[in-house]
Amino acid sequence: MRYTRCKDVACSTFNVELAVNQIQGHILMDKSSDTSPCCSSAADVRSGASNRDSQYYFDDGLTVFAVENHLFRVHRYFLTRDSEFFRGLFTCPPPPGEVAEGQSDEKPIILEGVKESEFRCLMRFFYDGMYTPAVVSLDDWIALLSISTRYVFDRIREMAIQEISTKVLDPIKKIILANKYDIPQWLPPAFVDLCKRPESLSESEAETLGLKTIVRVARARESVRDKGYVTWTPRSYFPHDRVYSFNERGVLSVINEVWPEYAGAIVPA
Repeated sequence: MRYTRCKDVACSTFNVELAVNQIQGHILMDKSSDTSPCCSSAADVRSGASNRDSQYYFDDGLTVFAVENHLFRVHRYFLTRDSEFFRGLFTCPPPPGEVAEGQSDEKPIILEGVKESEFRCLMRFFYDGMYTPAVVSLDDWIALLSISTRYVFDRIREMAIQEISTKVLDPIKKIILANKYDIPQWLPPAFVDLCKRPESLSESEAETLGLKTIVRVARARESVRDKGYVTWTPRSYFPHDRVYSFNERGVLSVINEVWPEYAGAIVPA
């Protein structure tokens, strides 16, 4: 195939777009290559492209959201792709004679009960996550867990649960998160940690957990010690310098007795 660098505008056999490119000094195929199937003109491509791709032809627009005292103007594609809540929201027509919310700053879609930091974290996950880790800190993952649970982003919620599960969490905080975001599989390991630790519950921890949980934790801690599943030996002459040992299976069996609703949630090592 022969290529020429065109310098003359008089190329009547080429289409208009190729002629413009010739003026600019680009390398183009001459008339002898016009019959090649790989050299379809832009006009030919436009006239033949009529099938919209089922995945990557977006009928999308920008939507304005009000979160706390911040306005966000973002693409709705990510929201409708991953959230049953937002799919339902955007399919609801506005009342007759009214303009749909989210079209302007004056009439945004108001997201009640959501923190600005949570929504910002979600947007960072969508827009920046391809190139760099968009969510890194534990606080960011918890924010993502919160908003994904609220708005039914199932896949993002599962990802947040998996990521937080790899972090070392205080058992009290893990119990709070498990109850708040409905993650029952986090509860037995947290109860095990509370039974194994030397310190009893503090007043602030007891206030956080509530009476029912306090009673059950106290019962489990007493049981594992009475049965010898948690023991200690002195390491020095100092009274609090102790070495603790645990019977993991025994501790877990007590947890299953005190919290039968979670029996079998975790398997002893």
